[in-house]
Amino acid sequence: MAKYYGSECKTGNCGGHKAGYRYAKGGGRMLTRSSSSFNKGMRIAQRHLKNQGIPVRLAIRKGSR
Repeated sequence: MAKYYGSECKTGNCGGHKAGYRYAKGGGRMLTRSSSSFNKGMRIAQRHLKNQGIPVRLAIRKGSR
């Protein structure tokens, strides 16, 4: 299986991880209930931003799927 920054991907191209990473780096903060890969990508971006000294808080909206 493919890996994205050390995290196992469900697909060969790590599309969910990459999309979540870009979303969080671009300022997105809402986690989703429908894609664990997307959320993992967001958490990777959160870790990278934290290492740069930028605090990031992720949230989940009640109505999200």
